Amino acid sequence: MKLLFKNKTKYSKQTYKEFLEFHNNKYHLSYTLFNICIVFLILFCIVLQIKYNYYNLAILFCIALTIFALWRFFNPISVVKKEVESDKIKNEKEFTFKFYDKYFKIQDKLQLDTIKYYKLYKVYETNTFFYLYIDKTHAFLLNKNNFITGSSKDFSKFIKKKCWYCYRKIAPKKDRNKF
Repeated sequence: MKLLFKNKTKYSKQTYKEFLEFHNNKYHLSYTLFNICIVFLILFCIVLQIKYNYYNLAILFCIALTIFALWRFFNPISVVKKEVESDKIKNEKEFTFKFYDKYFKIQDKLQLDTIKYYKLYKVYETNTFFYLYIDKTHAFLLNKNNFITGSSKDFSKFIKKKCWYCYRKIAPKKDRNKF
């Protein structure tokens, strides 16, 4: 297969911080709305149990509410902390992305993975990065300035064609306010 695009991106604390800001801006509202809906649902169940004098069940729902709230608050913090302390961020690991017609390869010094385009969950293009999400929380970060083969402009057209169903271009903040 012919190599179409090649990109080398170093994962640093600054890169990861920029990704977290993007991810938080993109998904914070839906995450918060989901949490509020679940909390109201459990509170409704607690009120019903108290109304019908099922206090043991009400206590169980209170325990469930506490566990849910703690998990939804502390789990994201621990995931981010774990990621920041990982080797790829601490040691500023460099990843090489090679794009072919049917799939792309991600390589570091230790391993090589091949991913087909249809397996991508979402693809976002910002001013400085392409974020290739493989699920709701994990993404590959490609710095637009680090293309060795091809250009970021051509890659944008290419990935848009390959992932038309999940591709989104995010306008810069100052451009979003224009009407």
